Amino acid sequence: MACNTVITASNGMKLRPMKESDFNFYMECWKDFPQGVQTYAERMNRFSAHMERNEGYGTEALIKSGDVNFEEKCIVWSMILEKADATPVCYQTFVFEEEDICYLKFGITHPDHRGQGYWKALSMFNLAMCQRVEVTSAYSWFMASNPVNSNAMSAERTKYAAAGFDISATATATVTNPPVFNINEDNLVKNSGTIAQYAQYKANDSTWKDITWTYSNL
Repeated sequence: MACNTVITASNGMKLRPMKESDFNFYMECWKDFPQGVQTYAERMNRFSAHMERNEGYGTEALIKSGDVNFEEKCIVWSMILEKADATPVCYQTFVFEEEDICYLKFGITHPDHRGQGYWKALSMFNLAMCQRVEVTSAYSWFMASNPVNSNAMSAERTKYAAAGFDISATATATVTNPPVFNINEDNLVKNSGTIAQYAQYKANDSTWKDITWTYSNL
């Protein structure tokens, strides 16, 4: 498997590559995701595509060397965040298509575990991953108005701004005919920060500031 990075926090939580047995968890995470086509068939096809990308082009060494691009060398890793007891709680996609940059895409907390601080935990593991593969910056896009968790997104962007992130950029989701993913022209807002700013974001959080990481490979 090209994606074989495992990150364990000193509080026992773990970020590890998605595997085939995560199918039901993945399907349930995506069911009420507010962007895109979320039929059962589409979610099943997306799981297959993400598993293939985990097993395809892309290693830590290639990311560190900058051997990535927007086409055949685009690296896409699907990762699962687990509690200390190995219960999966969040899904995250990491996209490496530009040298020294990570696109943090599709951060989703499972419906059974929302409102318990796991999305914040996932944000902290995003920093750990970026430090591991030695990129210098990362960014994400949020819906400007998210019907599932807008309050949480707004609160997180306030914390991003306090750490020095640039949260000023906006865009509109592109809809194709037939739709590839987006079905509505949703307004989007961008969160962009250097890895030093992500580290400041972690340092500003009383729960996570002293948590450390260990890395391993499957």
